[in-house]
Amino acid sequence: MGLIETVVLRKPWEVEPRILQLALTREGLLRAVRVARSEAANATPHHCANAAGTFAYQHGTWALRNEFVGRGWRVERPNGVEAIWNDDEKVRVVFSNVDVACDYSATPKPRSGKGAGAERTCIGNMFGELPTFAAAPSDGEATFYLMVDEKGAAELSRPVVSSGTFSAFIERIYLCFGDEDDGSALLEADDAADDFDPQVIRI
Repeated sequence: MGLIETVVLRKPWEVEPRILQLALTREGLLRAVRVARSEAANATPHHCANAAGTFAYQHGTWALRNEFVGRGWRVERPNGVEAIWNDDEKVRVVFSNVDVACDYSATPKPRSGKGAGAERTCIGNMFGELPTFAAAPSDGEATFYLMVDEKGAAELSRPVVSSGTFSAFIERIYLCFGDEDDGSALLEADDAADDFDPQVIRI
């Protein structure tokens, strides 16, 4: 067994350069978040019980593709997982509804279970038996999830998937903190981030 500390990025001078390293834009990711949230709000009591989540997933995935495909990214469906993929960076992004995002005290869990396909797709997040963090993985591929919770908080994070859930995180990149935040709260935050315990995962 080994231990590794999760990398958590929340300050603008950390978040913006990291997202650019991944050949993404924060503005484009936030637009995808807004599309997903807007479509979830279209669910009514006469829809199926899972309609809000389904609408968010379908349109969140569409919005990711609409923002980035053709700009260095292409549509990809590895192991049946709907994603976008960047050949140059060896990075993919998948949309996921989660129970909580951008919370130091909790790690996101998917609102619907992840199957074996998701677990296989995320295998590139592992290096041997341990997860590894690299700006642009050179010895494999990295799978990130655009994770959005019901309050609209969103993060772009790199999980390990096992037993149907996100079991650990290599990296968490905070994008926005919820319905009242269009992303500006992240830009204005200047409080120290040393008042929380580092997230350490065992693999």
